[in-house]
Amino acid sequence: MVDLIIKIDLEHRLQEVCCLSITKEWFDSETWSESLGHKIDYILGTSIHPSGGILEIQSRFFKYQWVDEPLGATLFLSRDGVLLDLYEQTIQQVAEGIQIYDRNGYFLHGNPASETLERYKNEDFRGKHVMDLYDLKEEFSTVLTVLRTQKPVLNRCDNFKTTTGKTLTTINSGYPLKIGDQLYGACVFESDLSGLKRIKSRTFNLEAYVESQHPTHQEPLYTFDDIVHESESMKDAIHFAKKVSLTDSSILIVGATGTGKELMAQSIHSFSPRRHKPFIDVNCSAVPTNLFESMFFGTEKGAFTGSIAKQGFFEMAEGGTLFLDEVNSITPEMQAKLLRVLQEKRFQRIGGSKYIRSDVRIITAANEDFLELMEQQKVRKDFYYRISTIKIDIPTLQERKEDIPTLARYFLDEFCNHYHRPPMTLSEKALDEFLQYEWPGNVREFRHTIEYAFTRAPEDALVLEFEHLPDYLQSTKRVSHKAPQLFSVPPTNLPIDGNFDERMEAFERKLIENALDIHGRNVSKSAKALGMSRQNLQYRMRKFNISID
Repeated sequence: MVDLIIKIDLEHRLQEVCCLSITKEWFDSETWSESLGHKIDYILGTSIHPSGGILEIQSRFFKYQWVDEPLGATLFLSRDGVLLDLYEQTIQQVAEGIQIYDRNGYFLHGNPASETLERYKNEDFRGKHVMDLYDLKEEFSTVLTVLRTQKPVLNRCDNFKTTTGKTLTTINSGYPLKIGDQLYGACVFESDLSGLKRIKSRTFNLEAYVESQHPTHQEPLYTFDDIVHESESMKDAIHFAKKVSLTDSSILIVGATGTGKELMAQSIHSFSPRRHKPFIDVNCSAVPTNLFESMFFGTEKGAFTGSIAKQGFFEMAEGGTLFLDEVNSITPEMQAKLLRVLQEKRFQRIGGSKYIRSDVRIITAANEDFLELMEQQKVRKDFYYRISTIKIDIPTLQERKEDIPTLARYFLDEFCNHYHRPPMTLSEKALDEFLQYEWPGNVREFRHTIEYAFTRAPEDALVLEFEHLPDYLQSTKRVSHKAPQLFSVPPTNLPIDGNFDERMEAFERKLIENALDIHGRNVSKSAKALGMSRQNLQYRMRKFNISID
């Protein structure tokens, strides 16, 4: 089955993409349309070859076939071939012996553990009936019992002779293989005494690992459990981040100042298979341009006057994660040098003559719109495509105000515990002020505000009052950050019945529909016009069942 068709021209530039998969939710047609005309290698983050191969697209793997055409080439991508290879390799690694038969009892496949246990080869068994392979009675065959009853047979002890005449005693479990309600075969798991001992040994090793202490080579990092939230928008962002944590794809985290981009980056690393390897964070805006190469790639002794042999960020992060905060501050010249390392996964120290291989997962963060930066030629397009294989948008505090009461309690408890003071609560008037304020500094500003009010309150105070807040919050003046006007006339035909929440939801749906109509159903432009993140708008569209068609 073909899932994707990609057409490229003679210069390997993307011309057209067609998604044929039944489940298209993962396919972002808007992102692909914005990539038309760009080099396919940069879009996919890897080189493609006429001989075919495997590609990773949005955390999904595809086998592709290259077909030459007069004006370029067509790539046919399918997930089925990759899945079959993965399934076969999986059963190859299982310690227990596995045999698979069709519904008529003919041998299809056995894994290496089964071949070793019974001393046979797949090519000798394949296509033969189980009764011809073993000297056994039908009523004592696990395979035939499963095929006859279409029910599992668990932990049955079997005595039988192999084709070599050797008598074996094994513990077998058999299971019917069905597609829908139709039986198509059976599989059998078999272990002898040595196999059971190996399983027991693995159990002891697992217990020892669980009881052992975690590595202490670096300070404890944040995890997803440290992200305080109640809002659906943040729940969606965390759910997506957990999924992509398991991949090695480059991740770009986009969010306004103070939204918690480094907290999200550390959580991704802590949840990933690289969690026991280093996490190196770099504030790119603090790296001088003239020291960029030496700090990232390291130096050899004598490379320049006074230089010593020193590791760079890539070597320090080997096997782990390199987090580049404020990546948008890197100059285009340095972007080109960084891009080469990300593409080739190797680099040279300054003054060095040999290449050093690099196995590092890249996570970047930015607080500016990359589309505008690319238009201003401050960010290279190929660099953007390389670092943004996965993009995570973090909602602002303004977009998730339902989190404010929870965050306020969390920060108050944190300060009370730190300064050994009795627990405090938040007055209704102070909370109401927090909910009305727009928080341009997001969670960081909110935390500092709670800390200021906590310090200002008397030591014996049990309630954080409105009077304890900073003066600018007590002022009646408000700085308003209004979204662009979307309605040329006030919306009409809104329901006059229903409670307040129902009427507000109807108005919100009308507002979103109007924004999408004005901007040609473009989600990114509509989100910008509404003053919210793209992810937040998509969540609300799903909530109201609004499509872009």
